[in-house]
Order: sequence, then C-alpha cells, then structure tokens
Amino acid sequence: MTGSEQAKKAGFNSLTEVSNLLGTKANGQPVVSGQTLDNWSKDKPLLFAAVLEGVHISAVMQGLMT
Repeated sequence: MTGSEQAKKAGFNSLTEVSNLLGTKANGQPVVSGQTLDNWSKDKPLLFAAVLEGVHISAVMQGLMT
C-alpha cells in the first residue's frame, strides 16, 4: 500500500493534507513534505504510521477531523 493509500485509509484526503497539518516553516514551506512522507512510508513504515496516528489525533482534538 502506498503512502497516499495509507493516508486515505487513515481518513486524510492526501499526503499533502498530512503535510499541511504538520505545519509550515517561517518561509511557508512544509515542515515535512509530501515526498518525505511518501519516502517514510516505504523506508520507515513504523515512523510513517506513528506520524499518521499523531496527526490524526491532533486533527481530531482540534475539531478538524472526526
């Protein structure tokens, strides 16, 4: 399963949405890019799963997701 498919299964629209929810730097660039997230899904699956879970919990607590 690709990173994008995993993100969608977790309730996100895309890896870009996950990236946006992780925040941006002062210059407007994402803290973690969609490409980095995709790489993590392949190379560091446990880290990727933890990030998805953490972002999901944070989004629910902020009322951004159910």
